[in-house]
Amino acid sequence: MNQQFTKYFGRITENLELGFEEKWIYVHYTKGSLEKTACLLKNGNKSEEQYLENFFEENNCSEEIKKEVRKFLKNKKNDNDSTWSEFTSFLMKTLSLNMVFGITIIICVFGGFKLGAFLDYRYHIYPFFTLSGVFAGIGLGGLTIYSMIQKYFKSSSKEEKQHRSDLKQTEDKTYPVIEVSMDEVRKAVREFSDSLPKGVYRTILVLEDNSIDFKHLAHLLGGIPSKKYYMSKETYDLFEENEKQIPIEMDLVQKAVDQYVKEHKEFPMLKFDPHHRVNYYQLLQEHYLKTPPETQFYITDLDGLITHIKPQKKTSSHS
Repeated sequence: MNQQFTKYFGRITENLELGFEEKWIYVHYTKGSLEKTACLLKNGNKSEEQYLENFFEENNCSEEIKKEVRKFLKNKKNDNDSTWSEFTSFLMKTLSLNMVFGITIIICVFGGFKLGAFLDYRYHIYPFFTLSGVFAGIGLGGLTIYSMIQKYFKSSSKEEKQHRSDLKQTEDKTYPVIEVSMDEVRKAVREFSDSLPKGVYRTILVLEDNSIDFKHLAHLLGGIPSKKYYMSKETYDLFEENEKQIPIEMDLVQKAVDQYVKEHKEFPMLKFDPHHRVNYYQLLQEHYLKTPPETQFYITDLDGLITHIKPQKKTSSHS
């Protein structure tokens, strides 16, 4: 089975698919418009990580993807090493249980047989007590084994309930109010998005007013931030309280730009504008926007994503 690794940078998706065989490693990598497929032959004593490092460097893979692959390879190695120990442990437990059950039956049947034989010898009515003792021993052994099994499963069920109770207490835990920086919030958002199942995006963190619901991030931050932070649902950019209007306008403009590009095959901006400012007149004229936003946005080189940060004017050097 192939292993998938996916990272999201705004609306740019980085995806890595790995397939491990005895003699080679299959690699399929995409990032934005870049797509690369390779089969890495294992012809030396290198580790799988060493074979992949060259591929990562050649294609400028992100550090996030590299870390995930290294973590996966480390766990893969640990899993292989622990497979035998887990099997032997399971085998020993199984043999131990069967041995205990067998010994219990033998003792009960042998005890019933000896007691029955003694009574038959004493009262001279063989084999009545002997047979009765054997069957009684079988019954007693079966009842003893049943009690042991019930106790074993009841203990396992109790442990499972305790585990669920501990999880519930963790979920219901009241977190303190703390001070956090923008970088700490950004890191927590990335960790949260990395843990999401495929097809679920970090926008589930964003409330109606574009503020972040920190209940989902409290376990990563160690508390609830004392001030609000906001996120664009389209670009995933973060903002503080004094910029809370920007993500709302950014989402509207980004959708308008996307729709304009889809229908006109070009960006809504003046051709000779060095800053690539979004031309609101074009968007208003074509009814992609109802009102002009207060914030000026700029079109970046990242697949048409917009930003509120004015790009620095490129200076040309003359010899």
